[in-house]
Amino acid sequence: MNTASSRTAATTPSPSLLPDFLAGMQPAFFNQRTGEAHLSQTEDGFPALEYGFSGLPDDWVVERDPDGKATALHPDVIAGYWRDARFVALSQIGQMPLDA
Repeated sequence: MNTASSRTAATTPSPSLLPDFLAGMQPAFFNQRTGEAHLSQTEDGFPALEYGFSGLPDDWVVERDPDGKATALHPDVIAGYWRDARFVALSQIGQMPLDA
């Protein structure tokens, strides 16, 4: 039996691979102009599991809300992950080997 659903299941990566692939990766930002990288952090200053603008240098922020929270970053600042002591841009994620 060769149905569309069986073909899809065979070509779709297992969801169980995703946690292994992301192991050791921390959300981070990289300033392409200065070469600086900063881990994403909570408002309390702890490493965050998701992207947030708290704790980034003031000169990376181009817009704030009325409460002073960053809402937009300079165009030279890109999102990605910190892994193995280096920054990996989101655009590079698909090019990474699974066994690195």
